[in-house]
Amino acid sequence: MADTIKNNYDPKLTHNEVGATISHLGIRKANTKVWQLYLLGLLAGIYISFGSHLFLVAMEQGMGKIIAGACFSVGLVLIVIAGAELFTGNITMIIGAVTRLYSPFLLLRNWIVVYIGNFTGALTMAYLVYKSGIFGHPRDLSTMGNMAIKIADYKMNLTFSEAFIRGIFCNILVILAIIMSYFSKDVISKIVCIILPIMAFVASGFEHSIANMYLIPAGLLASGSTLLQLHVIFHNLIPVTLGNIVGGLFIMLIHPNRIRQIVSLFSTNKR
Repeated sequence: MADTIKNNYDPKLTHNEVGATISHLGIRKANTKVWQLYLLGLLAGIYISFGSHLFLVAMEQGMGKIIAGACFSVGLVLIVIAGAELFTGNITMIIGAVTRLYSPFLLLRNWIVVYIGNFTGALTMAYLVYKSGIFGHPRDLSTMGNMAIKIADYKMNLTFSEAFIRGIFCNILVILAIIMSYFSKDVISKIVCIILPIMAFVASGFEHSIANMYLIPAGLLASGSTLLQLHVIFHNLIPVTLGNIVGGLFIMLIHPNRIRQIVSLFSTNKR
């Protein structure tokens, strides 16, 4: 009997099951209370910051972008496995809004509250890591501090169009990582499905708005900027965020058959 069950085990869900999962998750996210959304968003900002800091460590150790990308994926692994609300991942909710499972208002409420939570969590982490002395001090920087400044300067010098396009490519891969994790039934498979696309976007030099909420403030603080001077990060965050939205919407809406499957499933469930 045990051998029969083992032989019949399929490690992944079907396309219809994934469609239903995305649909039901969207309904739950849309109806989550604002204060819960904010706290879950704050957690995601912290998780992504851990991944971003690991990225800095890997780069400072000369491990290269491939290894640094694998390290960065820890943030999304924590979000998917442990549970939190990530703005770039919640672009998947567009399916529920398009198929009228919930209103556009609830979609926008989720995106805005989660974005603010992500920003708060990431900025808090950047400040606390800076105060820990890991970056050294503006007049006596550690190698980690110099790497943080170098990466922040690079990101801040991107033009609007460069940051926007890199944001599009980034979130195509982030959404694919999340969707692939939905296909997987076990934790190890989910982790593998997350690592590969995230490693690809980091190694390719694409831009993730939530990661930049940590990486840019970290570099600016290390260089001597105060918290009140951090508003300049929106020079990067605005185009990258818009690009992330466009990339996420593109990959979610490019498959009309998936939308029809979800509508069909939802209609069947209602009956």
